[in-house]
Amino acid sequence: MKNKILLFIVLLIYITIPIIIFNNQYLYDIKFYILTILGLFIYLLFRILKVKNENLGITKSNLLPSIKRNCLLIVIMVVGIIVMSFLGLKKYDSNETIWFYIFYIFISCPIQEFLYRAVFGYFDKVYNNKYLFTILSSLMYSFVHIIYKDYLTCILTFIIGIIWYILYRKDKNILGVTLAHIVLGILTISLGIIN
Repeated sequence: MKNKILLFIVLLIYITIPIIIFNNQYLYDIKFYILTILGLFIYLLFRILKVKNENLGITKSNLLPSIKRNCLLIVIMVVGIIVMSFLGLKKYDSNETIWFYIFYIFISCPIQEFLYRAVFGYFDKVYNNKYLFTILSSLMYSFVHIIYKDYLTCILTFIIGIIWYILYRKDKNILGVTLAHIVLGILTISLGIIN
């Protein structure tokens, strides 16, 4: 019963918050603060309910396999992004500051991987339904990106969300997918491909 309530709370938050941000410019402007608070809240909620860090992908176990498994993906993504850039798929000029990238690397990407891979990985293990939680994880990850009002971003985040979830599921360690997320995000944002 505890896990059903927890899943309900998570889904309610993951659906409600993006809709509220989508419809409110002020909240959009502080979206990164909201992400940080949301990540901390969900983490504390799981810890209060006695969910161990190891069950949330926060572990030293499978650290090197997780990194190695994601290295191939990182290389493929870098090549793909460079090709996209040469094909002129640039949509805007990036004007992000160094502080944005520091935040993105050390806070945003780890929190997103926790929220969308580790949290759903926990429920996947509890309910033993990898297909449901692969799709649910990717849908929720894509859905949070509606705040950018860009269909391409939502489509690409759904696709990469599936790939990252499958990779996360193999090792149950968020570091590898976090590194892949950092590389993909920095390249696509700095080259102006997606928001």
